[in-house]
Amino acid sequence: MNKTLAFAKLDYMTVKSYLNWKVLLLFLAVFAFIGYGTGEMAASIGMCMMYSVIFACYPFSVGEKNGLDTLYATLPATKKNIVAGRYTFTVILNLIMLVVGFAVSTVLLTAFGKEFGWFETLLTALICFAFFSLVEAIQLPIYFKFGYTKAKFLVYLPLLCFPASIIIANNLLGADKMMPLLTDILTWVQANVVITVVIALVAWIGLMFLSAVLSFKFYKKREF
Repeated sequence: MNKTLAFAKLDYMTVKSYLNWKVLLLFLAVFAFIGYGTGEMAASIGMCMMYSVIFACYPFSVGEKNGLDTLYATLPATKKNIVAGRYTFTVILNLIMLVVGFAVSTVLLTAFGKEFGWFETLLTALICFAFFSLVEAIQLPIYFKFGYTKAKFLVYLPLLCFPASIIIANNLLGADKMMPLLTDILTWVQANVVITVVIALVAWIGLMFLSAVLSFKFYKKREF
């Protein structure tokens, strides 16, 4: 566990220069502008989580550029520690951006005198967190298998799958059936919050675990 946390900290150190206050303030300004321009809290939260996806790939980019994987091979740690540390770093980064997105959205809605519900805001934030973290669950094994340079095109395909699936489902079911279905799902979620949270959490943990297993399987076959 200590070695896993050490590698998560090492990942943070490798991207620390990209997360300075000037960059963060610029991102906050962009989030605020998008939230104000669209009038939708989901826009700010979604952008925050999108940047977490971008930052999550930085350790792979910096590591490949500076040959850090060769250095890792000389350290008293296993490849399992490295993979677990990378996933820990990614999840912590996502949680931080989730809090930032929730805070920015809440401040914007309050500042502009717009009514909002805490449940809807929190639900939106959690949905964005789940979606983008699961996108990363697809991306990370690809990075570990191919490395940053070979994988940097492939990893953006999962981001296209969600809107594509919405379009396909809409065409298959029709807009007149799609919206009532989504309304029914949201109504059921609101009426069964605890059950929904448990199911979603178990599914999320299971998919992240499967992703980590695949990443380790791919990474242990690579030679540095």
